[in-house]
Amino acid sequence: MVEVSVSADFDVPEQRLWELVADFGNVDWIPGMAQNVRVEGSGPGMVRFIPMGEKEVHEKLESLDESQHQIEYTIPKNIPFPVSDYRATMKVDAAGAGSRLTWKCTCNPDGTSEAEAEQTVRGLYDMMIGWIRDHLK
Repeated sequence: MVEVSVSADFDVPEQRLWELVADFGNVDWIPGMAQNVRVEGSGPGMVRFIPMGEKEVHEKLESLDESQHQIEYTIPKNIPFPVSDYRATMKVDAAGAGSRLTWKCTCNPDGTSEAEAEQTVRGLYDMMIGWIRDHLK
C-alpha cells in the first residue's frame, strides 16, 4: 500500500479555500474542464464524472465534515493513474493569515512499483494544487 501526503499554504482565508474544496461538484479550478464534468446526486454519495480521453473518471464523495473542514472521496472507476483502491482526504486548516490544504491518499500500485505510484500521485497533487492556487488568485 502507498500513502501520499502533500500540503500547501495559500494566501486566502481558511473559509475561502474550504468553500472551494467542499463544493465537490464544482471543478471550475481545473483548466478547461468545468463545462465537461457532470454530477449525479448531492452531498456524500454524489459522483462527479470527469472525462479523460476515452474514459470517464468516477469520483465519489464519501464524506464531508464541515466542522473539521475535511472531505473524503474515492475513485471507484477509471482511476487515471496506475493505482487501485484509491481513497483520498482533503483537509483545510488555518495557517497564519492564510490557509493550508493537506491532500493525502492511500492506494495500491497497479502495474507499477510503489515508488512510481507514489511519484505519480504526488506529481498530480502538486499540479492540481497549482490549479487551485491559480483559481484563487
